[in-house]
Amino acid sequence: MKEKEIIKVGTFFSGIGSPEKALQKLVNENLIDGYELQFFSEIDRNAIKSYCAIHNVDETLNLGDIKKIKGTDLKCCDLWIGGFPCQDISCAGNMRGFELKSNTRSSLGWEMIRLLKEVEKKPKYVIFENVASITSKKFKNTLDLFKDDLKKLGYELYESVVNAVDYGIPQTRKRYFLVAILNGKKQFSFPKPINNNKILKDFLEEKVPEKYYLSSSKYKEYNNKRWFSKKNSDKLIYEIDVEKYKHGGLCGKDHSTNFVQSSRIYSENGFAPTLTRSNLANNFKVVINDNKYMKIRKITPIEAWKLMGFDTLDYDNASKVCKETALYEQAGNSMVVNVIYYLLKELLIK
Repeated sequence: MKEKEIIKVGTFFSGIGSPEKALQKLVNENLIDGYELQFFSEIDRNAIKSYCAIHNVDETLNLGDIKKIKGTDLKCCDLWIGGFPCQDISCAGNMRGFELKSNTRSSLGWEMIRLLKEVEKKPKYVIFENVASITSKKFKNTLDLFKDDLKKLGYELYESVVNAVDYGIPQTRKRYFLVAILNGKKQFSFPKPINNNKILKDFLEEKVPEKYYLSSSKYKEYNNKRWFSKKNSDKLIYEIDVEKYKHGGLCGKDHSTNFVQSSRIYSENGFAPTLTRSNLANNFKVVINDNKYMKIRKITPIEAWKLMGFDTLDYDNASKVCKETALYEQAGNSMVVNVIYYLLKELLIK
């Protein structure tokens, strides 16, 4: 059933505002009457600039560092959303954990719990997001304590690990979502996969500047593999399995690096790997057929944004206020718009 009221929203660890983008999509499709942003909370200066450019809001709506926010000062909201830092939970990080007093970046998720205890009127819905490894045995006890605090505050909880590939984005990105509903006044089910058969190639630009290309189209063939040299060099370093390229996924290796993540080369015919802040600018290599010639190149920042569910206009607005390096980082740090869209559609309408 369609929400008949303007939904008042506050977001934490807001990044470039994927929840706000998802809510606007619901408005555009006349699925909700509207939403009103009460505040957002972000400390990264470049992300703040991009956020304001994308959503056409003033920086005065930004409350900044969540540790300095007092719940008693927050405006009343129907919905809070926060994807708290994952560095100390992610397998790619140091896995230092997110215990309440650990002082790790990931422990900042507890600040939302603190604010729920302090706020004059609790939001009806609260959504938390993090990497899938938060559900592992290593973090189970801390996550249980986190959920227990929410239950004591009167929230009924729903949790699941969802993958972006199931919601129209060809990126293998598994993320944990915890949906809290005050007083259990509404039942919730996680959205079913839509499986629209999109592949990475559908999200790639047709015309890409030469600076993003890593190889020429010339190759030599050994043992059913194609070997490409680095652009402007004769040294063969890129090994491509053509059969794997045809079927999608991991299909090659860059032999010039010893770092596993940096050495992986992916086919345009499958899904992108999980985009992160650190793996975009230099590490995400893709094999494409450019005018019938196979080449290896880096993904472009606009392609990274599209793989997070943002559109060309969003990217254009952000690119006016931020440099390319920051734009890559912002994509890697973001939540996927499509996932939030389908989640909110299930929560607010059904």
